[in-house]
Amino acid sequence: MMETFDKKNMEAVMQRIDASHSPGPVSLNHLEPPIFRLPAELLQEIFLLIVNAMSDCPSIFSFENKNMSANFSSPPLLFTRVCRLWRVVAHSTTGIWSCINVELPGCVTHVIKPLEPFLPSLLQFWLALSGSQPLTLRI
Repeated sequence: MMETFDKKNMEAVMQRIDASHSPGPVSLNHLEPPIFRLPAELLQEIFLLIVNAMSDCPSIFSFENKNMSANFSSPPLLFTRVCRLWRVVAHSTTGIWSCINVELPGCVTHVIKPLEPFLPSLLQFWLALSGSQPLTLRI
């Protein structure tokens, strides 16, 4: 007969197994990825190291197939798409938002025109997250 496991049963089994290997109980919290157990301050430092190691300021926009959108494929916007914890930590790390590259395509007004209301709001969002950090702006 097979036993069904809920969290309580699983933790009891893990404690029995762990008792034979090391002193102290085991919790299911140890099954979550280690990145989620890092203190927020350490995650902030990792984000800063990544952004500061980039050869240029992060680009706020991406252009693919004559379409323009927010650049969620690279830091710091990429950090906000991983999970809620990373989004909160990224939004509270002003240093990763203090450098910005605003590059707009030259002759593609048909791409920019429909996005005009979106562009200033994304730029304002980015600048607000930089807080009182000195700002590096590349246009």
